[in-house]
Amino acid sequence: MPFKISGAAGVTVGAGAEAFAPQHVVLKPHSHGSLGHYRSCVRFVMTAVQGANSRLWTIRNTHASNLIVSTRFRIGILSAGTVTAAYRMQLNLFRLTGFTVSDTTNTVTPTVTPKRAGMAAVPGGAAIRHLTVAGNASGMTGGTLTKDGGSAAMFEAWVATAAATTVPLYTELLDDVNGTHPFVLAQNEGLLIEHIVAGSATANVVDVVVDFSWAELAAY
Repeated sequence: MPFKISGAAGVTVGAGAEAFAPQHVVLKPHSHGSLGHYRSCVRFVMTAVQGANSRLWTIRNTHASNLIVSTRFRIGILSAGTVTAAYRMQLNLFRLTGFTVSDTTNTVTPTVTPKRAGMAAVPGGAAIRHLTVAGNASGMTGGTLTKDGGSAAMFEAWVATAAATTVPLYTELLDDVNGTHPFVLAQNEGLLIEHIVAGSATANVVDVVVDFSWAELAAY
């Protein structure tokens, strides 16, 4: 049913099926107030025999009241060299609770980029860690956390014996756009990328890229 909306400037806009005329709509990001929107993109290498259930990447909310709201999460891999035996790689995304201590061994703390000047200093309340760039078969260790009983998302890829000759394979792990409810992390909650199936390459040739965006908000 067609209807009309009068905007703050007194302009009347027709909505619904009114004459099938298009309506110009501008979507706005989450209102961050004195906090901000951030993005982190990192690359590291899987070891030849990457252990099953080894931790590759985490984000933890350290703030007592601010919330971390995911806005985009992409992951990609590229086989950059030759492996003796092809194998199936599986990376799972888990939600974490009781995440009171970030991993301390085999870790890198990446640089975080604010999406606009004047936003709160990076990384806000987020503690991000990823596997050391050179890789480690045991993954990251030393943290205190509890995984949900099942994964929230999964990425599988076939690692062929020959080096890839195409662009890296990417996938979206979360569809937190266009009205879907995002992951909202309170204090000591987080997200984890875990390597599920033990690797069987013969060299450290499989690159992993984790590209994550989020907003830190006082309320959501």
